[in-house]
Amino acid sequence: MGVLGCSRASLYRKRTGETPLTADEMVKLANHFSLSIDALRSNPEENSEVVVCTTLPPIKEYADIDFYLDNTRKNLELAIQQPHAQLYFTAKEVPLYRYMDQPGLSAFRCYLWVMENMRRHERFDPTSVPSALISKGKELVKMSENIKRTEFWVAGAFDNLIGQIRFVSESSRMSERVKKQLKEELHAVLDKLHNNIVSEQTIEGKAYQMILCNYLTLSDGALLEIGPNHSEVMFSYGSINYMKSSNPSLVEAFRRGLRYHKLEGQTIDSLDQETAKTFIEEIRKKVNAL
Repeated sequence: MGVLGCSRASLYRKRTGETPLTADEMVKLANHFSLSIDALRSNPEENSEVVVCTTLPPIKEYADIDFYLDNTRKNLELAIQQPHAQLYFTAKEVPLYRYMDQPGLSAFRCYLWVMENMRRHERFDPTSVPSALISKGKELVKMSENIKRTEFWVAGAFDNLIGQIRFVSESSRMSERVKKQLKEELHAVLDKLHNNIVSEQTIEGKAYQMILCNYLTLSDGALLEIGPNHSEVMFSYGSINYMKSSNPSLVEAFRRGLRYHKLEGQTIDSLDQETAKTFIEEIRKKVNAL
């Protein structure tokens, strides 16, 4: 009852199967008992195709972020070793590996995750975030440059991050000096993104493609194709937390969504530099307005 936040009568109906568990309730149970969602089924051995996904523990403190970064790194390690690996990313919000090489923005992201859980209103001081987290964030960014990438963006992908910076600043929880630092780092992020688009390459020379969409029906997530017989889909269900699955049905559903958005969206490359410039400059205006 405590984990699900329901009454005794409601719990009884869920236990007897009269009322099905929601996806959110399964996540809560999986986190509480440190199990995969698949392990919650009564007869998981009956059909291996039913394997759904695993989850990470919720973020409560900086040590949990350290665990998260280590697991995310492991997701990329196998792929980097394969010459034909491919990463597809849907960017309703700016992907973490786009800015976690920037010390201020990386610290700001960690700060927000911890404050969200603690429900406190401490001032943001980049130096208070463990330096190990900043180093691991940089490592993730560097690793991501070594894999072929296709990113699906919407025009407002930076809006939430910019809004978070504005809110913390206007709440007097950030100094003008720190805000200036974050603005400069955002411009550096935009410089690199623009370079990726027009060169059609990552910094490490891997193929890069950006598809600008009017909307995304898929949640923030990624499809990682490690090899011809190994693909994983990762999708967020709240804040930093994400679920991961190699189930063929889920992978194909995500792939099908990507194919749809590639048809509906606009591929921006070296032949469409004016669109790339407009996309970047519109975001710069929002950063300058902070």
